[in-house]
Amino acid sequence: MIMEKNNKKNGGFKDVLNGSFLTKKTFSELFAFMFYVGVLLMVLITNTYLAEERTREIAKNAKELNDLQVEYIQLKSAIMQNSKQSVLATRLAPYGIKETTEPLKRITME
Repeated sequence: MIMEKNNKKNGGFKDVLNGSFLTKKTFSELFAFMFYVGVLLMVLITNTYLAEERTREIAKNAKELNDLQVEYIQLKSAIMQNSKQSVLATRLAPYGIKETTEPLKRITME
């Protein structure tokens, strides 16, 4: 009895190694199911690959967005600094343009 069980186990492994399990009736009955499972595994692997690729793309875009935000803040700060009245007055003084010392006058029409 024990010898028969061992023979069946060894025979099953031996069948797999030499390929004779492919000719058995149980394999032909399960072939469609095994093919279906194989296709599902391929779909799962493809979906995982695409999800990882999308995640890498999102991370790259987030880094680029962060870099662009930093650049925007730096440029905005430089523009605000250069557009101050005192900075403009010193930069335009060599060209003969001076600040007005008179207050503005309102013109009204009656």
